[in-house]
Amino acid sequence: MKHLKFLSLIFLLIAFSAINKDVCAQLRDSILQNKIAIDSILASEQLEKLKGEPVTYYSTGFEVRAKAIQQLISNCILFYETKFPDKKFNVRLYLLNKSDWEKPPFDEPYGMPFYNRRNIIMVVAAEKNALRRLTGLPDDPVKSDSILSTFDYQPIHELGHYFFFTLNNLYKEKWLNEFLATYFLICFIKEKNLVPELEDELKAGYSVAHKTLDDFQKLYGGVGPVNYHWYQCKFAQLGYKLYPQLKIGLIKNVIKNYSPGGENLDGISLLKKLAPEIMDEWLKEMQ
Repeated sequence: MKHLKFLSLIFLLIAFSAINKDVCAQLRDSILQNKIAIDSILASEQLEKLKGEPVTYYSTGFEVRAKAIQQLISNCILFYETKFPDKKFNVRLYLLNKSDWEKPPFDEPYGMPFYNRRNIIMVVAAEKNALRRLTGLPDDPVKSDSILSTFDYQPIHELGHYFFFTLNNLYKEKWLNEFLATYFLICFIKEKNLVPELEDELKAGYSVAHKTLDDFQKLYGGVGPVNYHWYQCKFAQLGYKLYPQLKIGLIKNVIKNYSPGGENLDGISLLKKLAPEIMDEWLKEMQ
């Protein structure tokens, strides 16, 4: 009897393993199909393509803005490839109008820039004020698509996601992912002395429903565009406080922490170790 029970257990484990493999295979197929769908839909659209790097596609009528954003991304890539010579960037950039944005199966509302890890693409709204309107802010007083101002630098945040997610295989707590992408942006603009007015613009002074890190971890984009922007402002404020003390060394410490043989501290513990007073003060604001 014991022998039969043992054999039954073995058969159950084998069956479970087979089912598990089927589930994993279905998940892989789903991810692959989604990737193919996005690539196919974008490839079938009548998008224009810029010369130069990174590879950039844009909706008809937005060549000037596409060139400005492409040059910004190119400059940032050069900066970080100099700082991290072993990292070689290879990401595509799409600047899409609302119609082109809504054709692929994107989860993000029009105006919310994002990095898609499956397809290794950055997607940015073609209209200059799309993100500002989505988050309830007034239009940018700078009207020209050829002049980069405050929110036009947001695609660097998405490049930061590519740097951490894809080039360094770091996908951690949701709040830490967002903070690191913003800090990636801050390091670049600070060292290059660009858009100093952005720090003042990223001050979350308005009232929102969700203000804790716990809520952000649980709800993430579910807090809504306005509240989500409030959180991004808080992550930026932390970044601006940390930069004078840690500069790009913070990014190097993060990579080292999560590398094989690193301490593998969680995000809060790592930042408290690097700058305890600043981190403690910021965490009080996020409780």
